[in-house]
Amino acid sequence: MVYKILLVGPQGSGKGTQAELLSEKFDIPKFAMGQLLRNETSSGSELGKKAAEYMNKGFLVTDEMAAEVLKKRLSQPDTKNGYILDGYPRNEGQYNVFLFEKPTHVIVIEVSREESLKRLATRLTCSECGKIFSMNNGNKIGDSCACGGEMVQRDDETVEAVSRRLDIYSNDTEPIIKKYEEQGLVYRIDGLGSIEEIQ
Repeated sequence: MVYKILLVGPQGSGKGTQAELLSEKFDIPKFAMGQLLRNETSSGSELGKKAAEYMNKGFLVTDEMAAEVLKKRLSQPDTKNGYILDGYPRNEGQYNVFLFEKPTHVIVIEVSREESLKRLATRLTCSECGKIFSMNNGNKIGDSCACGGEMVQRDDETVEAVSRRLDIYSNDTEPIIKKYEEQGLVYRIDGLGSIEEIQ
């Protein structure tokens, strides 16, 4: 079976960790839009240069541009058996330009607002590959990732920034989940519990 999985959930729900585990289980690639955009801009392609113009000014790229980056990634041979897309589409504009692709599963990992905020206070991210770590597991800012990158606490993971993003998730992403629910594609998972239980 070809698995085209959208993994959705609020900040700190554990999407990145579960995407990694699903990727290993089904031997299919996983990616998040932010990482795809960063890869495209560092590639120096025409599309990457256009995206960099927006990102360097602190703007979000257009929905169409993000969709072009995604289309390009989905055309790679390693996606022939499927893929896992972490945290996309986030809003109606992205949903509308993503109609070129039909997911097989939309997995929603659900956690409360309080739990999201609690988890993000201890979250570290690799500066290179974007892998997520937790200070609760003994990791510290500046520790090395297996890829050679460094564990950092992102500027956009302050309590204020995360609160804003949770509001956006509630207002913009939940209506998109309902659209997928009407198509019978949504599987809701309780995000509380151990990584293994959630998996």
